[in-house]
Amino acid sequence: MKNEFFNTAGIKALGSRLRMLTERITNDAAGIYKLYDIEMQPKWFPVFFALSHGKEKTITGIATEIGHSHPSVSKIVSEMTKSGLVIDKKDAADGRRNMISLCEIGISYAEKIKHQYTDLERAIEVVDSQATHNLWKAIEEWEFLLEQKSLLCRVTEEKKHRESKNVQIVAYKPQYAKHSNH
Repeated sequence: MKNEFFNTAGIKALGSRLRMLTERITNDAAGIYKLYDIEMQPKWFPVFFALSHGKEKTITGIATEIGHSHPSVSKIVSEMTKSGLVIDKKDAADGRRNMISLCEIGISYAEKIKHQYTDLERAIEVVDSQATHNLWKAIEEWEFLLEQKSLLCRVTEEKKHRESKNVQIVAYKPQYAKHSNH
């Protein structure tokens, strides 16, 4: 349900509204993991998914694959290691690199979560069929358009355009000249 703030603020509150929707979906995701007896935080999902295909990966490799920063992935891996989902070990071939993989419980979750994926995808398809617009495609479209030209750049152009309407060309008068003592 849209609250009065969004009715009043309108599209200017896009970021706030997206954060609220994200928070709602994240809270539901936490409940969905509990429903399937999977002890995992929603923010871990991209790392978990990247590792769920059985291959060891570096933090840099995971970060590149999921589009997160190295520090973000490093923090998530640390949390997942503490929770017992992943193993973080030095690469035998290159001691400077850490290799990350799912441990036994993580592997069991990768198998167990397949039912959750099926049910989740079906539930989202039902919501999508009830909606007027396909949210996934709309997000893709917005991401594409904002990659072409950021919202900041677009607002900067609008500001310049608006301000240029107030520019006036006036006839030269001697009092406009800067007086110098030279």
